[in-house]
Amino acid sequence: MPSDCYRVQLYIVYVYDSSCFPFIVWTNRHTHATERPTHASGYTASVGKYYTCSRLFRHNTDLLREWARKEGMQINAEKTKSMVFGRHAHNVVVKVNGVSLENVDSFKYLGVMLDKELNFAAQVDYAVSKGKRACAKVGYLIDGRKGVNTDIGIELYKSLVCPHLEYALPAWANFSDNNMEKRESTQVQCLKRILGAKVHSSSAAVEVICEILPMRFRRRELCSREFMRIVMKEDSH
Repeated sequence: MPSDCYRVQLYIVYVYDSSCFPFIVWTNRHTHATERPTHASGYTASVGKYYTCSRLFRHNTDLLREWARKEGMQINAEKTKSMVFGRHAHNVVVKVNGVSLENVDSFKYLGVMLDKELNFAAQVDYAVSKGKRACAKVGYLIDGRKGVNTDIGIELYKSLVCPHLEYALPAWANFSDNNMEKRESTQVQCLKRILGAKVHSSSAAVEVICEILPMRFRRRELCSREFMRIVMKEDSH
């Protein structure tokens, strides 16, 4: 099965998107002073049903507030954000305890940056920036032929840099080729730094020497593994 099919299947499983305008609201528990998002609720609708969907959205928010009250929790409206997905989506007005929720264009949910168009460009930039910072820390240990040897440097790359570039990748793997080039460039630059290779050295040769898969093939591998993991789950899961 092509990797594109895997990404579509995984996205449907994770987000349950089926149309143009899914409405999702994240809320934070205020009890025990935690800031981790703990609830997500969504609706989908066409443009003609926008206002109907808005009413349903507000109704669902009221139900969430009532549930939180019964459980002895309070929704922190200042930390709660709303986002309408879609290229030409309109913001909705939702109030919690009389406070209007802030409409945002992007939001980090469980470590993944979600944007309104779901092209995950913001997540790619976020992952690349974290990967480059980690690569810089590894680079401090290497000074020409001094410092750690190549094998240790590669292990440090796998342990400290790769996790940032591949975190939850199956959930946001449907990004453009331009964004893929950003990820590949980050990986190659880090590996060249570890090997002490010249700037114009062959990227493919560097990855072969380091025994590191190119990012586009690594993406396909991770999506395939996640797809098979989901398929192998029991029906009662």
